[in-house]
Amino acid sequence: MTSAGQSFGWTAQLFSSNSTLDVLVIVSYFLLVLGIALWVIVSSSRATVEDFFLAGRNLVWWQIGAFLFASNIGTGHFMGLAGKGASSGIAVGAFEWNASFILCVLGWVFSPVYIKSGVVTLPRYLRKRFGGYRIQFLLAILYLLIYIFSKISVEICTGAVFMRLVLGLDVYLATVILLSVTGIYSITGGFAAVVYTDVLHASFVVLGSVLLMGYALPSHPHGPEALRTHE
Repeated sequence: MTSAGQSFGWTAQLFSSNSTLDVLVIVSYFLLVLGIALWVIVSSSRATVEDFFLAGRNLVWWQIGAFLFASNIGTGHFMGLAGKGASSGIAVGAFEWNASFILCVLGWVFSPVYIKSGVVTLPRYLRKRFGGYRIQFLLAILYLLIYIFSKISVEICTGAVFMRLVLGLDVYLATVILLSVTGIYSITGGFAAVVYTDVLHASFVVLGSVLLMGYALPSHPHGPEALRTHE
């Protein structure tokens, strides 16, 4: 029978470092995430829909910014876009640079409309704007399917691949672990738990990116010139 790792074309012997330090770092990070989520679950209120979906409207700008950053940047970028950039050049970064303008439009044009209408989700806004529950239900299902197949599946897959390469775990087991940990604190803690854990994620992503760049560029034959030229 073909194992999950073989079906993906990888073997633990070739790619997995599986060192004690790797295991300790990843396990500690998972425990830290769960600890923050548990603190939020105990200390925050989820009595109303607004509390659950908007964290009681008690978030400040830097928490929301970190949440937006961590929600958009993940393993798909480090293992997908980074690999594409290594093979074809830095121009692939334009895909993400354009997103900053879209987020500005969202913040300055659309968000005031949503806030003034007093809605929590976009499907609910469309129901309030056009009437009827069918448009709210259909749009919610559509967005859910699009997000699952275009975003969540990619992030979970690349995250599972990373855990296999580092820890030698089966890809499907790693997927179950990632979904379980994320699902537990998201469902029980609501939006507040997601935001506070994303603040942690954003901090580590930025720090890890800077360290990775500092380590990778000197190792490249052309050094910083590799950002402008590609061979």
